[in-house]
Amino acid sequence: MQHIICISNQLVTETLSGEGFIKTNDNIFDLNQLWIGPRPHLEEDENFKQIIPYVILAHQGKIAVYQRTKKGGESRLHHSHSIGFGGHMDAFDLAYDPDGSINLDQTIETSAQREIDEELVVSGISSKTKLGYIIDNSNPVGRVHIGVVERWELTSDQIKSNEDEIKVVGMYDIEELKQLDVKMENWSEHIINGLP
Repeated sequence: MQHIICISNQLVTETLSGEGFIKTNDNIFDLNQLWIGPRPHLEEDENFKQIIPYVILAHQGKIAVYQRTKKGGESRLHHSHSIGFGGHMDAFDLAYDPDGSINLDQTIETSAQREIDEELVVSGISSKTKLGYIIDNSNPVGRVHIGVVERWELTSDQIKSNEDEIKVVGMYDIEELKQLDVKMENWSEHIINGLP
């Protein structure tokens, strides 16, 4: 059974105000409030928010878009389009400092890199920038997740899917993204509306 990393929903509510794409470089996570638990339970328990690295892949002002196919594990997101790559942080993604404490920033990066390596073939990454968080309590999926949003700049626009669950659609600038006539998942919509 998959065990994943989450945080208390109460802590998120006390630390971040508002919903949608919240732009901040602040680290809101308290290591004393991290939990590791079985995914089936956490998908239903709104006392916790599962921490999800949500990485935007960009090249020269354009952002990668993909569609989630029926082969994906989260049926509630099938057929939706997205600009965020990543997924749940597994217990085996945990990274530690020399003193034995959890290094959450490194854990998030390790998890995000693992997910991208599993899902895609990309040329290379030249930079990584944290943009903020996604909070969306408008639906059952959103109520049990918090997104850590990062933008990773690629060395070229060549992206290929490694998995049947993901169909890469193309690269678009922000104005083109706003005009796309497709069903975009909520988190991606929040980010597209919040980016300059």
